[in-house]
Amino acid sequence: MRYFLSVAICVIVSLVILIAAARYVGDIWIFAAIGSLQLHLAVTCILAAVAAFVLHRSLLPVLLLAASLALGLHALWMTREMVQQPLVGDNAAAPALRLMSFNILSKNRENAGAIRDLILASGADVVNVLEAMPLRGELDALSRIYPHRIGCGEMTKTCDLMVLSKTPLTSPSVHSLSTIFENRMILSDLSWQGRIVHLAAIHTTKPYFDDFQTLELTNAARRLDRIEGPLLVAGDFNASSLAPNIRMFLRWTGLRTASWEPPTWPDWGGWLGVPIDHVYVRKPLHIRSLQRLPSSLGSNHYGLVADIVLAP
Repeated sequence: MRYFLSVAICVIVSLVILIAAARYVGDIWIFAAIGSLQLHLAVTCILAAVAAFVLHRSLLPVLLLAASLALGLHALWMTREMVQQPLVGDNAAAPALRLMSFNILSKNRENAGAIRDLILASGADVVNVLEAMPLRGELDALSRIYPHRIGCGEMTKTCDLMVLSKTPLTSPSVHSLSTIFENRMILSDLSWQGRIVHLAAIHTTKPYFDDFQTLELTNAARRLDRIEGPLLVAGDFNASSLAPNIRMFLRWTGLRTASWEPPTWPDWGGWLGVPIDHVYVRKPLHIRSLQRLPSSLGSNHYGLVADIVLAP
């Protein structure tokens, strides 16, 4: 019985490793979501391989353990490859631009008031709200602190992606990244510390809709690549920074991540979830801190709050 159970575990682990390793052979869209889970899958396979070896000592669990470790170590290396360079010196006293980005879930109407209060108390200078329909009735209250808005009736007919700001947003534009959802990229500029900071709010589709997510990331990258100077990008990418198409997007645009990205989805996953909501920056901007909101407030995502500084 122990032998057969060990063999069964090894078969399952082998299949998972083969699927996770498909990224090293080519881009297969049906496995695109697996790329975001590489570290999670590697840890699971490591534990399973150890269990298989304990049940029946043989060479196969050892080989699978080695392969799982390789997948996990490469995932860790990939997370470090796209991290921003550390700042030299102490930047604790440097003025920061605070950004909040939160996918509040379009059907989360019962928590609209709590989300409104959270935004108003956040101290954020700029707020990206994704699936913003629940806040349509809260726009007047939000405008008292955030008088400048794109989305939800300002440049869009729908209330899906919305950007709120305490200070004027210049050169605003709204774009559709594909034919699946409209108006899920908002570009604007913000004057801060004597510099023009370019802002982009993005919400890409899920990775299991054929190649549409990669198409959307490509279209977004083409637009962002034409922008020169400080660039701050945030939103729901529906994929972690481990996914091959997200890594392509980061390489193309020169954007970088914080040293640690908190898991944001699913909300019930807690700290074992996947970081699919992101804040990315390009020099001379630097992410001084990136934190997850303490509550999802009825959404299936946790929101993020980032403090951004200018590198000297």
